[in-house]
Amino acid sequence: MRAGLSTETSERVLLAAYEAMANVVVHAYGEETGVLDLRASSRGDLITVTVTDYGRWQAHARPGPLHGRGLPLIHTLADKAAFTTGPSGTEVAMS
Repeated sequence: MRAGLSTETSERVLLAAYEAMANVVVHAYGEETGVLDLRASSRGDLITVTVTDYGRWQAHARPGPLHGRGLPLIHTLADKAAFTTGPSGTEVAMS
């Protein structure tokens, strides 16, 4: 396994990152297109993944039965998750 991660940890990191990126698609840009930045780093046993967009958070961009689960899932998958939202975009940092 690259970076010395177990299969379970790798899957948790991938799913948490996917959820953060999916939130960009659903919430950051509305009907417009936009970009996101994905960064990952490791230091010792700590893996940090950061997803950043440059849109404006739209809480109810697309109603539906599958929406509203991303942030709780990220909190469950990551040992630590921080969300910073402002006029220049949103950053999700997960460790």
